[in-house]
Amino acid sequence: MKILRIVGLGVVIWGLSLLWPEVNHVLRPPLLIGLALSLAAGLLAYVLSQHLRHHRSHHSNSQDHPSRPISVAAVH
Repeated sequence: MKILRIVGLGVVIWGLSLLWPEVNHVLRPPLLIGLALSLAAGLLAYVLSQHLRHHRSHHSNSQDHPSRPISVAAVH
């Protein structure tokens, strides 16, 4: 869902550059490089958090106890 937001933001910026040419003068290369790096870092953090959440939930469901009660055996 966040990826769609990021793509949507890119489309909006691109659309504004078509309609309002001064936006191209505001978005200088250093600013665009910083924006791209911050988006990439945010995307990487999102992907890693999803991976860790999946990894934790996958291992938390494992049972470390039997599903049926074990009968007690008498030892003499």
